[in-house]
Parts: sequence; structure tokens; C-alpha cells
Amino acid sequence: MGSRNIVRTALLGLAVTFGCLSAAAAPPQYTITTAVEGDGVVTLDPDQASYKKNNMVTVTAVPAGNWRFDHWEGDLSGDANPETLRVSSDHAVTAVFLEGSVEPPEPPPGVDRPPLPASQMVVGYFAQWTIYRRDYLPADIVASNSAEDLDVVNYAFAGIDENLRCVSLDPFADYGQRYDADESVDGVADTVSQPLKGNFNQFRKLKAMYPHVRVLLSIGGWTESYRFSDAALPENREAFVASCIDRFISGEVEPGISVAGVFDGLDIDWEYPGSCGETCDYRPEDRENFPALLAEFRGQLEAAEDQVEAATGSRPEYLLTIAGPAGAARYEPIDLGTAAGYLDWINIMAYDFHGAWESSGPANHHAALFSSPCDGQDGDWGDKAVGAYLSAGVPANKLLLGVPFYGRGWRGVSAVNDGLCQPARGIPRGTYEKGVDDYKVLEGAGDPPFWDDLTATHWTFDGSEFWSYDDARSLGVKAGYVNDTGLRGVMFWELSGDSPDGGLLDALRDSLGRPGQ
Repeated sequence: MGSRNIVRTALLGLAVTFGCLSAAAAPPQYTITTAVEGDGVVTLDPDQASYKKNNMVTVTAVPAGNWRFDHWEGDLSGDANPETLRVSSDHAVTAVFLEGSVEPPEPPPGVDRPPLPASQMVVGYFAQWTIYRRDYLPADIVASNSAEDLDVVNYAFAGIDENLRCVSLDPFADYGQRYDADESVDGVADTVSQPLKGNFNQFRKLKAMYPHVRVLLSIGGWTESYRFSDAALPENREAFVASCIDRFISGEVEPGISVAGVFDGLDIDWEYPGSCGETCDYRPEDRENFPALLAEFRGQLEAAEDQVEAATGSRPEYLLTIAGPAGAARYEPIDLGTAAGYLDWINIMAYDFHGAWESSGPANHHAALFSSPCDGQDGDWGDKAVGAYLSAGVPANKLLLGVPFYGRGWRGVSAVNDGLCQPARGIPRGTYEKGVDDYKVLEGAGDPPFWDDLTATHWTFDGSEFWSYDDARSLGVKAGYVNDTGLRGVMFWELSGDSPDGGLLDALRDSLGRPGQ
């Protein structure tokens, strides 16, 4: 009995000793050595001096200049780029680059292309995130025949980083996504080795197919405007503007990835100078700093035009526009007349006058052209905003009336007056956002339609849910208004809201007409 206890104690002590030795022994660490043939670099993510066994490391080949990645050698093989390496020992990988296989850049924008129309112009926004849940790609602009009806596409959005520099908000969507042939604008698949991919390359192709179309990069938007007031300060604006032009007009978005020729200018979507937007990061000095910021953009864009002309003998036309507010509380703090002097045109956002922030109603028109019976004279509507811009000294031929390709709704609405101006019990669920839905969804629902002659506005009401949105009839009235008042054209937000066949845009174009017809 006693001898068995001694043996057990000895075994326990031995186990404890081995346990201590095992805990003290450090796990092995391995290295990844990289090399290149040709001209380029190899990056590792995560980038560490050594790795534990079974760590997963992303290995990316980045070509330089007029080189392209061809294949891997060493502990990687094939032509996938980037590639994933599972660490199992010390590794060595070599990226092989070949020279002279990169497509030459597109001709500078504005060269040998038809001029933009001075009237009856249509500008539509493309939102970079629609390639995800909405499954709306640049190729859908072609498939729906919408490219024929467009003069300008505003690509939304680029942002401003903490250093007050222009940045891509989604590098994968913008220039990293590899499109297959059936997803591509021209039916040609992207290759692993081509430097520029993503939406930017698709719009480069679209412009080659439709030379009348211009593409502008829109900077800011509702959620990305909070740093504009800082960027517009005298000590910051020159460097900020230079970063936007260097990155998206003249320069490279990443080493070896050039977007020269993709964008024909910039659209500044500051929401809002001198007043609150999503945040209240503004200052009274915005009134002077906003036009000064636009002057800086205009000056640097003209300098970029000079550089292209000196290099090629042809001068491009780089455009500068803004998205302008349509609510009096937002446009009154802006020196509209001075700002307009630096701009090619202003897109007046004549929508979102009412919406989910008014959850108890009244159910109302969110994009009324004329005064709604639900509002007093202190309300906002499209014609009122246009009049304010004209009174501020903005020429009519520098104004575009903004229209929505989406609607806003209320639920639990009284059936009195077919829901119009009635209180609500809340906001209905939209497909992607509460209280909002696309034209194609709302029109496809088939709810009973109604028409308001006072505002030239359409809505639907099923006895409980009220949805305010533009249809072909209301857009026809707005197009007639644009032509009658001498405005330059119409802007809309945004392309993915239209029906798959581009029917709403087609109706808008038919009503607005084409220049010279």
C-alpha cells in the first residue's frame, strides 16, 4: 500500500516537471522571404518579422510603372493575386513581373469628345455601394440603355481622412473588385494582372463606349461632410484640394494604379456650409471659406488642364460642380452668388423635404415642386429653392433641378383625403432603409395612385401606408418646368432606384427632350 503511494507521488512529480518544461518552451517562429523578378514589390499582411505555424498571410504583388504581375515562383505558384500562404516552415516567394503589358491610359478627358449640352442636360448619381446588396453594377447602366439618356454620372463618394486629404471610402469597390465578363460594361473580364479594376475601370470603359458621357467624382455626402469645415480653412484648403486632384484627376490612387482619364472633374457635396447636416461640425466662417475652397479647386483644376495641354497639345475640360441644398435653413448661410462664379453648375437637391424624422406625420410630399397644402409658407419646395438661387445671382443656366428615384413613406395614416396631410403612427419598413424605398419597388407594389395638382406631385396610398415618390407624370411636369424656366437640366439620386429597363430615366429624358431636337 505504501509502495503504491510512493510510485504515484513520483509519477505526479514527473508530470508536473514535464508540464513546466512544456510551458517554458516557446513555439517555433518562421520567416517569409520575398523577392521579385522585374519591377515591383511584394507586400505581406500582416507584415511581421516572423510568424507562428499555421498563421495565414496575404501575399500581394504590386507592379511598378509599365509592368504587370505574371506569376509566382518558390513556395507559391500560379497567377492568383493576392494569394494566401499558410505558414508551415520558413518560406520564400518570388513575384515575376513582365514589362510592357499595361494598357496605355485613356486619352485625357474632354479631348475629341462632344461638348456638354447647355440645356436639357441629365446628371445621375451612381453610388459605389450599390454593387453589394442592391446588385446594381456599372454594367447595368448599359444593360438598361440608361447610358444613352445620361450626360453626366456623379460617382459617389470619396471622403476626407483625419489628415484632411481626399481618400477612397471603399478601395475594393472603387478599383480593386475584379469583374467577370458577364458583369463587365463591355463583356470583357478583368484580369488578375491589370492594375486598375473595380468601378473606376468600368466607368473608364463606359466612357470609351459612350463618348458623350462625362464622369465626375463626388466628394462628401451626408455622412462624409463633417471634415469639410476644417478642410476649407485658409491654412488647409490648398493641400486638401491638391490631394483630391493628385489622387483622382492627375495621379495614382495607389502605387502602380492610375485613374488618369476616368474622371472629368469633381462634384463637391458638402452638407452643409454654415449649418448642421448629419453633424454640426461647421463654423460661421464657412460663408467665406466655402467660395474660397471652390476658388482653390477651380484654380488647381485649371492648372491640371495646363499640364495636360503642355504634354499632349490638347486641352481637357475639368468640371467643378456642387450639390446644393433646397431647404432655406441650409442655403441661406451660403454665399450662393459668389460660389456660383467658380462652378460649371449647381445640382439643387429638391427632395427630402419630409421623411422619417417626422414619424408622426403629417404624411407629406418629400419632393414637391410647388408649395404643399400640408405646409405653410415657411415650408420648402423645389420652385422656392430655385427662386432663391436665382435671386442670389446664380444664372439659370447654372442650375439643375434635383429629383429622387426613391420615395419616402408613413404608416398608420388616416384615410381622410387619401392620406395626404394626415397624421401617422410611424414609419414603414423599406427594403434597405426604414421609411425609404426605390421607385422600382414602390411602382411594382401596385398601390392605388393619387395626384396633387397644387404641387404636381404623385403618391400612393393603400388605406394605411402613404408613399410619396416621383413617377413618369410628375417628372414630366418637372422637366417642363426646367425647360420653361431656362434651367440647364435635371439631376437625380440615384441610378439603382430605377426599374431594370431604365424606364423612369427614359421617361424623364423623353419629357426633357434632347438638345437640338
